[in-house]
Amino acid sequence: MKVLRGAGLVLDRRDAQWVRTRRNPDLAPAFAAVIDAVLTAERNLERKAA
Repeated sequence: MKVLRGAGLVLDRRDAQWVRTRRNPDLAPAFAAVIDAVLTAERNLERKAA
């Protein structure tokens, strides 16, 4: 997460003991599309493994 934050791809905020992370809404649409595709592919792999 430190690398993703450093690259400006994600934003985070503290919520008591938790750290909430989200995709940076100011990303260029092309970068956002790549991140969405990677997350979708990961979810699909997890479903197949279960």
